[in-house]
Amino acid sequence: MKRLEKVFLILMTIAAIQAISVVEAHASPAKTLMQQLDTNKDGLISLKEAVRHTELLRNFGLIDDNEDGKLTEDELAKSKLTPGNAKSAVSK
Repeated sequence: MKRLEKVFLILMTIAAIQAISVVEAHASPAKTLMQQLDTNKDGLISLKEAVRHTELLRNFGLIDDNEDGKLTEDELAKSKLTPGNAKSAVSK
């Protein structure tokens, strides 16, 4: 019986990991960039944080609609210049 419980727990763990992977694979490019680059978790990507992503840094000023020097997830989602947005727009 103990062996059956262990096998069941292992299978449930694998299923949970796969479910998380599927959700992350379908995350928007804006959300993915925010998770990767927002190191201080304030919900904004500063110029200092964007330095880690060359393509985003190149278009930072064009994506920053309100010109406050920080990118919100909404600004990233709206801009066609956000890395990954052009690909996701084509696939939809």
